[in-house]
Amino acid sequence: MKIGLSTSTFFNTVAAESMFDLLRNMRVECTELCLNTFSDYEKAYVDRLAALRAGMDVVAVSPLSTQFEPQLFSPNVRVRADAELIFRKVCYACFAFGAKFYTFRGPINLNHTKNFDYMRLAQRFSQLSDIAASYGVNLSLKNMSWSYASTPEFFDKILDKCPRLYATFGIYHAELAGYDIREFLDKCPPQRVSMIEVRDFVKNEWCLPGKGKYRFDKLFLDLDKRRITAPVMLAVGSDSYTDFVQIRDGYEHLVSEYRGIMR
Repeated sequence: MKIGLSTSTFFNTVAAESMFDLLRNMRVECTELCLNTFSDYEKAYVDRLAALRAGMDVVAVSPLSTQFEPQLFSPNVRVRADAELIFRKVCYACFAFGAKFYTFRGPINLNHTKNFDYMRLAQRFSQLSDIAASYGVNLSLKNMSWSYASTPEFFDKILDKCPRLYATFGIYHAELAGYDIREFLDKCPPQRVSMIEVRDFVKNEWCLPGKGKYRFDKLFLDLDKRRITAPVMLAVGSDSYTDFVQIRDGYEHLVSEYRGIMR
């Protein structure tokens, strides 16, 4: 299992062109690369940024999904087609960075709907998975608390109907939706978990690992028991640190916790 650091941690604090050097200086093993705006998805920019990777293991690419992913499920053909053009650009970015996974969020659940047309959704997820596969990429659905995929039950039903769909599970959004991350893990075959996203918390405040009370040793043991070998990715908000040394210490705390249970 690899321990990594998502570049979402540096949102609005570090230019994308500097992120790979910063990750290497922190001795980070792998990353999830986040793209944040429409110009980030353009081939010329992606190619320039990919040239700076220099061997860094990019596990997944993550766009700012609310810009276009909900429109991929629109009943309006033109809306759906326009969104698909951007979707393909992100798939190319995954290819350019050598990432096997596209961290995908999909529709926003503004009305807190609980009854979904799973057959219709599965058909669209399968279509998008086929497009991603043409770039050598796998679609990985993330358990965002504001999305359709906010519950373990959603994954239980949609993964069964979409054999090419993978899953990304995060502690933060699981907790926001009122679940323990293990409830999501229990609904997904271990080989279809592409990434686990983590952060710490204490007194209802989210923080870097080592600053809170989350038992990462127990999480690593649970992942091992379930035979899940997907990378564990640290991802925190920029309000969780004041300097990059704190991020490095949080990352090293995770690595130490993992090595401690593997001895």
